[in-house]
Amino acid sequence: MKYDPSKYHRRSIRLKGYDYHNAGAYFVTICTKDRVCVLDDPILHAIIYDVWLALPLWFPTIELDEFIIMPNHVHFVIWLGVLDANVGTPLAGVLGANDKDGGKPRPYIIPSPVKTNPNPALGDVIGAFKSLVFKVYLNWIKANDPSRRAKFWQDNYYEHIIHNDRELNAIRQYIIDNLINWGVDRDNLDNKNKLPPPTSVNDYLEDLKELMGC
Repeated sequence: MKYDPSKYHRRSIRLKGYDYHNAGAYFVTICTKDRVCVLDDPILHAIIYDVWLALPLWFPTIELDEFIIMPNHVHFVIWLGVLDANVGTPLAGVLGANDKDGGKPRPYIIPSPVKTNPNPALGDVIGAFKSLVFKVYLNWIKANDPSRRAKFWQDNYYEHIIHNDRELNAIRQYIIDNLINWGVDRDNLDNKNKLPPPTSVNDYLEDLKELMGC
């Protein structure tokens, strides 16, 4: 299936009037430009994962939750500030402390923050994540493979405010299952169901209805 960027071009998809500094849990999806499958490259995949784990160094009040890197997008749950009594407990340090490759030396450097932001808006965290991945990958490219392109992120991102524990658990399961469901994933331009790419976060939430018993 050929992706038509003019057809699926998104306008602002932030919720009008909502303060994205508000504490709570957020479901976020960030896609590559034109849904190009580049994130399964081993170096880029590792950089994205390590930047994700490093985000609390820049934003000490955030908590990392479920996270997955797909060929052309990432899904994750992230918590800002004080916990919401209506939503369950974050996975907290469990994911942040999980070094899957046993601490092996990296062929790149994740920089240390010059300053921290204890009260970020969601957009601050997403912007830092995308920017850090780009900078680290660009430095690796310059040193190792100048033929590659460092810019690959889509300009915008999708976000959903998680309202309760049932929704949180369904989103976590959706993220966990994303790899095994790649063949029917709407972000997969060759998906078996011939569905177009999502145009809003509601397209992702449609897939959660079965997990939530709706």
